[in-house]
Amino acid sequence: MSRHACATAVAMALLLGWASRADASPLSGTVVDGDTLLPLAGATLAIEGTDLVAQTDEVGRYSFPDVRPGAIVVRVQAAGYETTDEHIELDEEGITDRVIVMLPPGVASETIEVIGKAPLVVSTPGQTELDREVLVKMPGARGDSMQVVKSLPGVANADAIGSGPGLLVIRGAAPEDSMFLLDGVQIPLVYHFFGLQSVVPSEFIDDIEFLPGGFGVEQGRATGGIVHIHTRPNRSTEWNGFAEVSFINVAGYVEGPLWREQNMSVAAAFRRSTIDFILPVVIPDDSNVSFTTAPQYYDGQLRVDWLPKSKHRVTMLALVSYDLLKLLSENENANDPQATGTFFNETGFSRLMTTWRYDGHEVDSTAVVSAGIGDFRVEIGADRYLDGEGSFLQAREDVVWRLHPMLALKVGGDAQANLGTFSAKFPLPPQEGAADMPNFTTDPLVLIDNEHFTDNRAAAYVAGDFNPIKPLTLTPGVRYDYYGRIDDHHLSPRLLGSYKLTPRWTGRFALGSYTRPLDQAESIPTDLEPELATQYVAGASYKIREGIEASSSAFYTDRRQLIVQDPSRIEQDATEAYVNRGYGNSYGAEILLRARTDRFFGWIAYTLSRGTRVDGPGQAERLFDYDQTHNLITVASWQWGKWSFGARWQYTTGEPDTPIEGSIYLSDFNTYVPVFGEVNTDRIEDAHQLDVRVDRKWTFEDWELSAYLDVTNVYAHARTLGYQYSFDYMEREAFTTLPIFPALGIRGAF
Repeated sequence: MSRHACATAVAMALLLGWASRADASPLSGTVVDGDTLLPLAGATLAIEGTDLVAQTDEVGRYSFPDVRPGAIVVRVQAAGYETTDEHIELDEEGITDRVIVMLPPGVASETIEVIGKAPLVVSTPGQTELDREVLVKMPGARGDSMQVVKSLPGVANADAIGSGPGLLVIRGAAPEDSMFLLDGVQIPLVYHFFGLQSVVPSEFIDDIEFLPGGFGVEQGRATGGIVHIHTRPNRSTEWNGFAEVSFINVAGYVEGPLWREQNMSVAAAFRRSTIDFILPVVIPDDSNVSFTTAPQYYDGQLRVDWLPKSKHRVTMLALVSYDLLKLLSENENANDPQATGTFFNETGFSRLMTTWRYDGHEVDSTAVVSAGIGDFRVEIGADRYLDGEGSFLQAREDVVWRLHPMLALKVGGDAQANLGTFSAKFPLPPQEGAADMPNFTTDPLVLIDNEHFTDNRAAAYVAGDFNPIKPLTLTPGVRYDYYGRIDDHHLSPRLLGSYKLTPRWTGRFALGSYTRPLDQAESIPTDLEPELATQYVAGASYKIREGIEASSSAFYTDRRQLIVQDPSRIEQDATEAYVNRGYGNSYGAEILLRARTDRFFGWIAYTLSRGTRVDGPGQAERLFDYDQTHNLITVASWQWGKWSFGARWQYTTGEPDTPIEGSIYLSDFNTYVPVFGEVNTDRIEDAHQLDVRVDRKWTFEDWELSAYLDVTNVYAHARTLGYQYSFDYMEREAFTTLPIFPALGIRGAF
């Protein structure tokens, strides 16, 4: 080889060596314990997509001398800690001081939000954000996260007769106008009997989206609000759990690694009520009500998480819920003999959901498939009943594509198949604005014998998050809904916006069209149309100082095609009683003042609201059955060492009531019939109550013990639900909730 060739070869070797070194950058730093912030030795770090692996030394240091620059994911694992994925943008100069914090199992997912969140960039006016400590320590909630929703602005009580347990009135909308979702899938029930406990325990909840109105095109089939529960991802590397007993239920929870090599973990929970053992003891002997089966429930959950790759997560979630109540009334109802005797209610459902989530650099995708079954039976007296069973199948896909720093495109859709069999010998449910409850003896009956029903639905949407200028974000979109049983199509355009006026002030607005499908007995006919609503919302938030924030919003909802009962059609065929003749509106304002420090949290929430309806042409305008003008809630909780003390006080205007001005005796039937005044021109008694909570925790070497006392309605001002009248309607007596409800709970965790 010539001297020139040798020089050339040496120069090329040096150049290639320099180029290869220039294509690699150093990455080093420290891994620390999240509780003590002390260095963590023996942790293993691996860079996804490569064979590069490192381990921390005695002082928690790690080092990767040569890593290709760009976006990388470092997976960190250590015994007794949650596995974590660190997303790092590594430039050509490298990083030499990257600190990675490792947390014990369960701590990494301790934040719960009650907020309109991902994939929304523009949040709706009226959103509220709370963390897990607030949710589990809320006075009066008995550690149940879903109970906290009832203490948010815009939410009113729905405890009147016929409303069902635990239902919500959101911004003047009827309970059936709002919807509950679990990981994107609608579930039939969120609360067990009387709303005492939700069907999903707090340990399974990661965050809750509370969308009181003005939500984007991603959600539909509701003209009121949306409550969206997201279950908690589990990445535990060690087994842990707890057992708890309280006046409400006994509960157990366990989580841990299922298959470490495949990054697969599992969490399971089960609860069974204890109130059915306690309630018969505290009911007075002279109440004339005896429990054949006291209120009892159970629920169970199982979640498996699998991380096949750094950007992929596959989740399987199974849940089951069951409620049973049977009681015997010894009071004979002279005006309604068929309602005398036994009341029986049994409800159950199950769901199996599989979710595949992909989080990419430019594209995010979430696919969900869910299947389940459900059944219910209601019996009144000896010969009135409702009986149904059905199956459910849903598939949903949501995609976010970040096309440009100023533009993100969102598309998605879902399809539902609902199949069921139904039998009934029952009067129609009470009409909105009806003066009295159904009479099981004299009212026309819905007679259905083992009839098969199909109710399929489909939807698709497209929207874009657009930032024309830095402080302004707009989200225009349109949603398409199809309701198969009534063969109806509807397009719903919507627009959301936010503008950051100053670092402390942010303004928001939302407007759009919304629809909801038919509910319960309304779903029997096939000649109806879905109810419609147009919502207008505007609001602002102001950060007063660190930890203190104020927000307010105003809303107006115009409602059309409301479903009402036609008396003339009831007499001909009760199953065809419904028509789209009603219309109305709801409007109001909300104010929220929140404070949060290391040892204190609290807020003051006030809602001013008015809802009116008209049942058809020529009918008078009247108040909505659940109209509650004023709703004031104050909450405060203080941490003192291992103790915490909290209180919650609420005042709510009484719900509208139609007065009875007298009665007429019908000698041919030997009974009295009431003479009613104008619909909803009276109100039941205003409601107010004080709830208090005390918590205490003891820490041992390998386990923890905690206890709480949560007392609902401390000064025993029972909430009036309605009135029961004497046989001639000359006297009335209020029937109420329990005057006071103490709940004591003890939990041991390992």
